[in-house]
Amino acid sequence: MKLILFSLLVASSVLADTSTWSGTSKITFDGTSTLHDWGGKVAAKPFVTRVTTDASGNPTRVEATVTVEAAKMDTAEAKRDENMRKAMKADEHPLITGVIDTPFTAIRQGDATPASLPLKLTLLGKTQTLTGKISNWKLKDDKASFDLDFDLSLKTSGIKVPTVLLVIRVGDAIKVHAAVELKRSAN
Repeated sequence: MKLILFSLLVASSVLADTSTWSGTSKITFDGTSTLHDWGGKVAAKPFVTRVTTDASGNPTRVEATVTVEAAKMDTAEAKRDENMRKAMKADEHPLITGVIDTPFTAIRQGDATPASLPLKLTLLGKTQTLTGKISNWKLKDDKASFDLDFDLSLKTSGIKVPTVLLVIRVGDAIKVHAAVELKRSAN
């Protein structure tokens, strides 16, 4: 019996396959304040996504680590950028990372278009679990693209933005949008 079970485990691991996809992401973020709305942008460092499939070629797991350099976030306003980097302690915590390691069923069910993506976001050395909404999903041959949107709470993230002139306050919710492009690598 042990030999049969061992043979099945070996056979299933041989039949499973992992493909590697190179990825890029352009990220925008938008916030509010008592004076006006504001926003910015940053590109993630190029990253690798691993997709594991079962013997039938159906995806079973997705894994990726996406990294952003906090100091490269740009709001097109030098003083605001300086204040943002101070509030985010970019010198102490220069990297923001998003880790995806999830069963494919958490992203989509059956033949449905992917709808959500659970991720762990580390910012200021603190990790929080978020779920982003996927839209504009496209898959053709060896290329995939989608948009990912999620809200980020400054308070939950530990980001303390000082008031300006005692009356201008930044809102707690930041809307994050990532345009993601993936290309399957030749294995």
